[in-house]
Amino acid sequence: MAGISTIRTFMFESALLKGNPRGDPNHRRLSVYLPPDYDEKRDEPYPVVYMLAGWGGRGLRYLNDEGAFNPSLPERWDRMITSGEMAPVLIVFPDAVSRLGASQYVNSLANGPYMDYLCDELVPFVDRSFHTHRHRSYRGILGHSSGGFGALVTGMLRADRFGYVCSSAGDSWYENLYRKPIPMMIDVIQREGGIQALIGKFLSHENPMGHVPPQMSETVMNLSMCACFSPNLEVPVLMGDLYFDLETGEMIPEVWNRFLAWDPIRMVDRQVKSLRTLEWIHLEAGRQDEYGLHLGHRQIARRLKRIGVDCVLEEYPGRHGGHHYRFGYRVKRMLDKMYSRK
Repeated sequence: MAGISTIRTFMFESALLKGNPRGDPNHRRLSVYLPPDYDEKRDEPYPVVYMLAGWGGRGLRYLNDEGAFNPSLPERWDRMITSGEMAPVLIVFPDAVSRLGASQYVNSLANGPYMDYLCDELVPFVDRSFHTHRHRSYRGILGHSSGGFGALVTGMLRADRFGYVCSSAGDSWYENLYRKPIPMMIDVIQREGGIQALIGKFLSHENPMGHVPPQMSETVMNLSMCACFSPNLEVPVLMGDLYFDLETGEMIPEVWNRFLAWDPIRMVDRQVKSLRTLEWIHLEAGRQDEYGLHLGHRQIARRLKRIGVDCVLEEYPGRHGGHHYRFGYRVKRMLDKMYSRK
């Protein structure tokens, strides 16, 4: 039927994630949005945008219906494409979640090579399966929160795959993001009887996010970053070194420095060459973001300016969550820029 998109879902078997230390599955659902009137034989191939979910979420979450008062993202894209407001595009929704909720889309000795899985398995698979341009000049990546971090860092480290990057409230400014909650985390960990007991209790719920207090979820979220940024297989519960002292809250410098090395603000100066090859960088966040990520984005933008890299820095009224509806606008902006450069 004209004007209606199609969602194709595959069970993708990853060779790279097979046998990962956490035992997380290497068979993952991969969904792809095909635009209305998708045509395998049309003269011009289609651009592709990859959408990365935030902590604890799979790409499929973006396809969920947003209720009676808000159209779903596919409905938004359908309307924008059929009206001519937005160019037809394929949108890919990877699953890169780990047992504790976070892979951060990075390669980790503890979690597995999730960035390679995304760039070296999923991208070629999509290009083999559909009528795509098969070049980074027509390939974008975006996400929110941990997904925004993943998009920005993947753009820095794998500019060979992606030419266009959009980070929505992407994790950054680690001195604030991971240090500020330490007193709360220590209180939760002590109250629950230690890290192992806390994580065991969290994972015992079929739907932890719907059953545990927000402070417990935030504590587990921050603990899960240890496997991403300070992996250590000799720490069986976290599979990573803790970055602060559990009794005093003091930072453990050798571990904390490993965390800081993954802060996008600090990464800019190490990734000058690849950043200068990117065709477009869009940073946006709510200006009341409770994690201060709008300020992190301002710092990234300032550093990008210092190295001569342009970016779009945008802020809107709102806090950290509740802005998935903006992905219709974000994808359109990316495509407009993509075609304006051709």
